[in-house]
Amino acid sequence: MKFSIKVLKIFGYIWVTLAAVLILVGIVGVWMKGGFSAVQELLSPFNIVNWIVMVITLAPGIAALMWAEKLSQKQAVPAMSSNL
Repeated sequence: MKFSIKVLKIFGYIWVTLAAVLILVGIVGVWMKGGFSAVQELLSPFNIVNWIVMVITLAPGIAALMWAEKLSQKQAVPAMSSNL
């Protein structure tokens, strides 16, 4: 069980890091092509499609980290209850 928790954490951190780099590279590309006003349009709170795509991009990594945390908490609970 500890191995799967470690794999999930590593996968989650790598995914979130690569997704954040991809998002930042996209923002820089928009800045280079369209300037600051294009970045403002891209990151506008009214640009729902962009926010949905960013959430979908980050979701697998965040879900893996949350799942690893849940598994580690589940693993810690029986160890505590056996000491009672």
